Amino acid sequence: MTSSAAKAMTEFFQNRESSPVRISLLTGGCGIRFFGISTDARKQEDQCYQIEGYTIMVDPALMHEYGPITIDSDGFAFRLSGSGIVPPNACGTCAFGCSPTGKMRCNGICKSCETPCAKGRRMRARRKLAAAKM
Repeated sequence: MTSSAAKAMTEFFQNRESSPVRISLLTGGCGIRFFGISTDARKQEDQCYQIEGYTIMVDPALMHEYGPITIDSDGFAFRLSGSGIVPPNACGTCAFGCSPTGKMRCNGICKSCETPCAKGRRMRARRKLAAAKM
C-alpha cells in the first residue's frame, strides 16, 4: 500500500468503523472482469496482511495469479497494480483505463494516465473546475 492509498484509506474510515478490506476480482456487465476493493468479513481461506494499521484480505488463488498486488490512490479512487492486472494500473472503480484511440472505456478518474482519452480529459477538467469553486 502506497502512502497516498494509506491516506485515502484513513480519510475513508474517518467517520466509519474500521473493518478489513478485501481485494477481489469482480465480474461486471457483459462479463467484464475487474479488480476492486471493498470492506468485507474475513473468510477462513483468506491471506491477510496488516499494512498501515489496516487488514487487507485477498484470496490465495488471486494472489498467486496476480501478486504481488499494490494498492495506490490517485485522489479519486483506489488503483491496483500487479502481475497480469490489465490495464497495469487498474482503477478500482472501472479497471478499463484510457486509450489515445478512445477504444477503451474510461470514467475519467485516471489522474496520472499517460494517454488520457477525450472523455477522461473532460471529466478531469470538470472536477478541477468544481474543486476551484469550493
